Amino acid sequence: MPKLFFALFLSLVTLFVVACEEKAKSSFIEDNAHLFDNTPVVMKMYKEYNEELLKDFDIDFRVATTTKEEDINLFANKKFQKLKDTSRSQSGKDLLIVINPKTDAVRLEVSKALESVYTDAFVSYIERKGMVPYLREQKFADALYMITELVRDRALEARTGKEFMPAMKSDSIGAGAKSKANIAKKDTHAKEGKNVISIASDMPKDVLQKYIKSLREHNKNPNLDIYTKETQEFFRKWVVTDINQKHEIHNLRPCLAKQKTLLDSSDTHAVLAVLPYDENRKCSPYFFKKEDGAWKLDIATMAQSLRFSKDMQWHFDIQKRLDKEGKYYAYAFDGYGFDKHGYPFFKDLHKSKWSGYRWGYTCAEWYDPRDADKIASEPKKYIRCWISNYAYGMPANVRLGLDVQDYVIAVGEGSERKENVSYVEFMQYMKDAPSGSLVHVEVMRNGKKVVREGIAP
Repeated sequence: MPKLFFALFLSLVTLFVVACEEKAKSSFIEDNAHLFDNTPVVMKMYKEYNEELLKDFDIDFRVATTTKEEDINLFANKKFQKLKDTSRSQSGKDLLIVINPKTDAVRLEVSKALESVYTDAFVSYIERKGMVPYLREQKFADALYMITELVRDRALEARTGKEFMPAMKSDSIGAGAKSKANIAKKDTHAKEGKNVISIASDMPKDVLQKYIKSLREHNKNPNLDIYTKETQEFFRKWVVTDINQKHEIHNLRPCLAKQKTLLDSSDTHAVLAVLPYDENRKCSPYFFKKEDGAWKLDIATMAQSLRFSKDMQWHFDIQKRLDKEGKYYAYAFDGYGFDKHGYPFFKDLHKSKWSGYRWGYTCAEWYDPRDADKIASEPKKYIRCWISNYAYGMPANVRLGLDVQDYVIAVGEGSERKENVSYVEFMQYMKDAPSGSLVHVEVMRNGKKVVREGIAP
């Protein structure tokens, strides 16, 4: 199933920020050219995809890199013959991608059982349009991720169309395609396109329509006026392909008629959403920010905050949901809790005990042991708050990101900052925060200081 172009980025970000204590090894990738040496997480990711392809489609998909000067077609065929002896496919459905940076070539070798699915024309297309743009930028892990996604998408389409051939011996008779990799050869025309303007009278839906038009025209100009400044910077650094753009249009099409515009109280941020979120997980929310008096598409914050499952269900990165500009879009998710993976679920707050509350949290008492001898005489000064409970869907968690066992140690910022804040002072600060103002709360969480910022309801 096709993917949003930025979903690829989002998934990759998730993979590369994971801290790896040990270098993962995998027989699924023979990296003799050392293209993935510094990205061990790729090994783990690819193993997971290989397992999924095997489980769902009985496809064993391998990767080999080489610096041999041998013709890549001959090398791939010989490697394929060796790998078939260890193939885990029960029906001869095998694939092998070979990348040779020395001869600047890439080839996807296809077994006979898959020729009707991965035709030479299709393979050539995904190599040229799917992999090569990333290889030009030496983003080898991204190229591998893209080709794996496209292989899986094609398998899903073929299963629906019953295009898989009957089980047979795994042989390669030259099926597949070879492409020039253009490794490290930047495409000077890769980021071209006419500017697209957002005017003051445009609403977020109008801007989205202009964006869709730019996708259809394969406009890859990162400096489009319909983008926020942060989004322009994001696209200057990121690879966008024709395939990415086609897939985003495909995913957007069934959602457009159902989108609602959710504006914040200050008319500076907006979310195009398909509600309820938990019943429309394949319709991603789109973020917009008003800059220079006009609405602009904020894909940079979407890339930071949103993640996508393999079947394109969106969910939040819980750790990054409220970072930077993300906090300004949280209002659009009032009334929803988030599970441990960041998937939203609806909470009917009108029927809960929290109905009528502003923030939706409770405090329990704690104190610094150094203040133990002062507690009896001045309890209001030295007794502090730790978050003992919060309500799913309420702003304390949705907008501010407070969690159970957060020990409050400070509030405010700049000249208004209050250190060693007491229970009473914290409760008063939260009560007095003007609606729409930015609230700052510093807590101790798992032994570390964490700053939480959010917009007051």
